[in-house]
Amino acid sequence: MSFRQIKSIGRLVRWPNLLIIAISLLLLNYVIIAISWKQISFWVLFWGTLCIAAAGNIINDILDVKIDTINKPKRVVVGRVLTQQAAWRGYVLLNLLALGLALIGGEWGIGLFFLTAILLLYFYSKKWKKQALIGNLVVALLCALVIVEFWWIERSFLTIYWQTILLSYAAFAFLSTLARELVKDIEDVEGDQKMNCQTLPIQYGLATAQKGILLVLLLLFILLFWEGLFLYQNGLLLAFVYIMSCLIPWLFFLLYKTQKAKTKLDYTDLSGQLKRYMLLGLGLLLLV
Repeated sequence: MSFRQIKSIGRLVRWPNLLIIAISLLLLNYVIIAISWKQISFWVLFWGTLCIAAAGNIINDILDVKIDTINKPKRVVVGRVLTQQAAWRGYVLLNLLALGLALIGGEWGIGLFFLTAILLLYFYSKKWKKQALIGNLVVALLCALVIVEFWWIERSFLTIYWQTILLSYAAFAFLSTLARELVKDIEDVEGDQKMNCQTLPIQYGLATAQKGILLVLLLLFILLFWEGLFLYQNGLLLAFVYIMSCLIPWLFFLLYKTQKAKTKLDYTDLSGQLKRYMLLGLGLLLLV
């Protein structure tokens, strides 16, 4: 396999997104779950989640070749660097690997979660991503559900403090992902229109979609402000300062960038800024 193919496979599975997921799960395990959750369960969830996320990105590109040829022609992998048959094999193999891990580990609850995620990601790529809000909400919900899965399994062992931290971080993941998904809809509006998609900016207009992003970011501000007060009341001054001096100011910057965004390049930049902001949010886990 050539270096070009390896690089293309990394782009196909969205390795930066997988890295964010991996860091999130490792930090959660380090900060919270290691308190009581047996390690076999963690590693089943860890590797299974990465496999399903990678498979979800592959099926998304398989079914979106025509749209991607318009929106990002230089980044198309399926049909150029890799055949569709090879991409399908990779998709099936990764999903089977995730389900196999849950089966071998005897983690039936995690296995059911994996199966649900696989089905949701397939129908997202097949149909829902072309509809206003439905696809955006599915992706955001799946990102949050990985963290909720941690909470659900460990809830009887965790104090109210740790349960609050987990669920508030799940809410952060949901809102930040939803904002980025809405930004990507505006970024890809040209290709989506040609393929008769009915995403939010196409069905209700760019102005409405932009207001939707602003609303989600404002909800994120409310969440962070509340979490900052919660951490302050529990004596975590460093975490409080991190939110008030880093996360919230950058959020105001994102609100400003959203208001000023006009061109596809503006929204591409905003999408990148939101991804960096999500990474910044991971830093909070080290301080709680």
